[in-house]
Amino acid sequence: MPQTNFRRNSRRTVAGILLTFAVVCLVGCAGGRTVNSELGRTMPPRMLWAWERKEDLRFLDPAKFGVAFHAQTLKLTKNEVLFQPRRQPLETAPGTYIIAVTRIETEKKAESRALLSAEQRAKLVGLVRRTLELPHVRAVQIDYDAAVSERRFYREFMNDLRADLPDEIPLTMTALASWCIGDPWFNDLPVDEAVPMAFVMGADSDRVRDFLAKGNDWREPLCRGSYGFAVEEPINAPLRPERRIYYFKSSAWERADIDKLR
Repeated sequence: MPQTNFRRNSRRTVAGILLTFAVVCLVGCAGGRTVNSELGRTMPPRMLWAWERKEDLRFLDPAKFGVAFHAQTLKLTKNEVLFQPRRQPLETAPGTYIIAVTRIETEKKAESRALLSAEQRAKLVGLVRRTLELPHVRAVQIDYDAAVSERRFYREFMNDLRADLPDEIPLTMTALASWCIGDPWFNDLPVDEAVPMAFVMGADSDRVRDFLAKGNDWREPLCRGSYGFAVEEPINAPLRPERRIYYFKSSAWERADIDKLR
């Protein structure tokens, strides 16, 4: 997903320049993991991704909408983890279900390529764990478009993170839509939900759109609890009505946007 920053603004502002953020419930099944059905009873049916910009979402009905906000970006370079906290205020109504999202990126230039070391993995876990210190955070989400060469590191990190998080905290992740229809490398990750990002899909766009337009469902079981869409990139496809939908918008959310979602 696109990138951002963060700052505390009022009693109901979910922010903090010095803080950083992550979540999970284990569910086993033959041939791979499935979405944790408990999420359907605790998380609202609609979630708004609030990325790095000033957001005032006090107009949302907490019974219908939750907020997954960009809490920090963690960039791996050499053997370091660079911490970029959110710097923009976020305001929500009391009782809103809040997910802290951590974006992970890796430096790929030869002179500063990420080592993907155990030390970096431990730093990531600690920084994600700290997002639980932010006001009203009830779950964490990891946003990491891991390359094939980074998947082992990602798996080890997620296992370490799940072990470090309180049992009652859900751990979710974003997933490239292409992973959900034909590259199920992540079906053993200890997450409650993988949110398929059906937007900004690059070369996979036509393939994924055609796949959904024909009424197909995600092949990976972990992806079958939700959809992730951008309001600027509508998808013409039949959707499973029981699925949670995450919405992304490249500019600040407004009350009028909610009417359009309905």
